[in-house]
Amino acid sequence: MTLKKWIMAFLILSMVLLVGFAAFQYAADPLLQFRPESGFLTAYKYLDIYSNPGIARQYEYDAVMVGTSMIENTVVPECNELFDCNMVRLSYSGGSAYNMKRILDICFDREQTPKTVFWSLDEHQIISGWDQPRYPLPEYLYDQTLEGNLSYLLNLDIFYNFTYPDILMTRNGVHQKAAPEGESWSGDFSKAAMMHSYDRPAQADELVGLTHFQETVQENLDNNILPLIRENPETEFKFIFVPYSILYWDKEMRQGTFDALMYSVEHTVKTLLQYDNVHVYFYHDWWDVVLNLDNYKDYSHYGKWINSAIMQRVAQGEGELTDENYVQKFKEMSEFIHSYDFENLFADEK
Repeated sequence: MTLKKWIMAFLILSMVLLVGFAAFQYAADPLLQFRPESGFLTAYKYLDIYSNPGIARQYEYDAVMVGTSMIENTVVPECNELFDCNMVRLSYSGGSAYNMKRILDICFDREQTPKTVFWSLDEHQIISGWDQPRYPLPEYLYDQTLEGNLSYLLNLDIFYNFTYPDILMTRNGVHQKAAPEGESWSGDFSKAAMMHSYDRPAQADELVGLTHFQETVQENLDNNILPLIRENPETEFKFIFVPYSILYWDKEMRQGTFDALMYSVEHTVKTLLQYDNVHVYFYHDWWDVVLNLDNYKDYSHYGKWINSAIMQRVAQGEGELTDENYVQKFKEMSEFIHSYDFENLFADEK
């Protein structure tokens, strides 16, 4: 065989292998880029920045919940019963408002757009850069193009990290949906455990100015939050501020950022309440939870029973902010935190 024929044979064989690999990836479709969970897989590995786009495109739902790790223990079937909906949960651990905007863009690009968006709006979402995801996104999964589809089908990392593990779980008889519906993490929820994990900051020499975060907050509102609200007036947006532990506020006080952070949140609430399709629920001052450190495994993350209680309160309209009550709410919370005896929390630690 001549050199030319060897080269031609090699090229043809390489092309056959590439097409075969792509066809196998297409049939498996571990990240649901082409179809719902209808292939030969019965179990799907979940990793938020990779899994969420396919779930957002292929699942049937009329409600979507977005947020950070603070919603990862929210039980979807409980929410479906509470709100008479069919919800999908799309969380991003440590995610920014930019993360939420990117995934919600996919949700609203469907023929059947969500009737309700539940958005757990952590402070760091609005004080992070408006165009910055928490981790770099695999763009080929978010913007479906021919180039992106080829990047997915011919991607060895996708095969080793998703297709292969999914096949092993399927062969072992595992049935696991692509979208998580229940508890995603657990831990030692106790005062002793969380006090042990808390690294108390040094006391700042001076306070951060009230408007320190204001420019970034406004950029997030203008680019990531308000466009979704304005462009989807038939969708009801329910924004939720969750109950961090009292140690979270100790951290903010000692860093000198508490007042600036509250100023930013109050501005965000004032802005959101201007829209008829928005409801805001505020649980930062849910003191029965916040002051009971046995609810937490660290200064912010609470047990799954709190996730359930939050959604029950939302369903009942408890803790909802309005134009008439939000100013007083923030005033009372600020007074409580400024007068709280944080040192007493550490009396037993000394």
